Amino acid sequence: MQIYLGILRSIKDAGGKLKKTHIVYKSNLTNTRVQPYLNDLLAKGFLTEENEGSHIFFTITDKGIDFLIEARKLKDISEAFGLPMY
Repeated sequence: MQIYLGILRSIKDAGGKLKKTHIVYKSNLTNTRVQPYLNDLLAKGFLTEENEGSHIFFTITDKGIDFLIEARKLKDISEAFGLPMY
């Protein structure tokens, strides 16, 4: 879960759009290890993939932003009860 949230946060914090290379750097994963997470996020509608010339960008969707908001609420609640989630 932390990896999914980290990927979504890094894209959101970068203005909503990042190249895969930058996602790899920000998530501290290899190119091979990050791909399954990106595939899952794409399949679930949290990200979209955009081609701009020779570059591929991953863009966070409204659903991805909503997920980050709800995950933050859940983290706040769990910490209020002394059970940190991440």
